[in-house]
Amino acid sequence: MICEIARKLEDGDLEKIQTLEKDLGLTLVAFSCRSLDPDREERLKKAMDELGPQLLAPPAQADDAQLGRIRSLEADLGLALVAVEVSAN
Repeated sequence: MICEIARKLEDGDLEKIQTLEKDLGLTLVAFSCRSLDPDREERLKKAMDELGPQLLAPPAQADDAQLGRIRSLEADLGLALVAVEVSAN
């Protein structure tokens, strides 16, 4: 499976994510994921490992209630949502 930062979100989907961010006080990054041919996925994984980490923000500490709401929106949108810490820099 390959995941990349979601692009071209529908306005309504983006609004749902932004509303949840405000409600939870967390920053969310949306990822779109899909399966690949296993051989192609292995080659891509090796290439990505050589590039190093692409998302450098550390994960946010979310409680069970926050995680439940995030998971619910993930299921609704068909995306993976990751809560991250955002530095003030």
